[in-house]
Amino acid sequence: MAEFTVVLYRDDARDAALTAEERERAYAAHSGFQQHCADQGWEIVTTRALGVAARARSLRSDGRAGVVVTDGPYAETAEQVAGFYLVARTSLEALTEAASALVLNGESVEIRRTVRFVDGLPVDGDDALTAS
Repeated sequence: MAEFTVVLYRDDARDAALTAEERERAYAAHSGFQQHCADQGWEIVTTRALGVAARARSLRSDGRAGVVVTDGPYAETAEQVAGFYLVARTSLEALTEAASALVLNGESVEIRRTVRFVDGLPVDGDDALTAS
């Protein structure tokens, strides 16, 4: 069994316009996902929601070994990272099926295998760092 990060995306403007019923349905979906993980014996190592992208701070290379700091999101798109779950002791196939319950109200989900590093070097799952 492996460890995966479930990355949650949302459109902040759409999220702000959700009705109370839509918001409750989303909370229920997350509660159900967490319960499903527990029932399956999968460990949710950690989970966090992220603040709105408009309040983000972005750091980019200036191309000359310096850093440019700007307020606001890095990507100029409506859909931004909203939060994540780090889930251990599961398979990609099983987690994909379970995480499908989180795709509602216009959100989307991306699942990626995680790679653990010790002393700056990957110690497991380093094959997940390449596209091939």
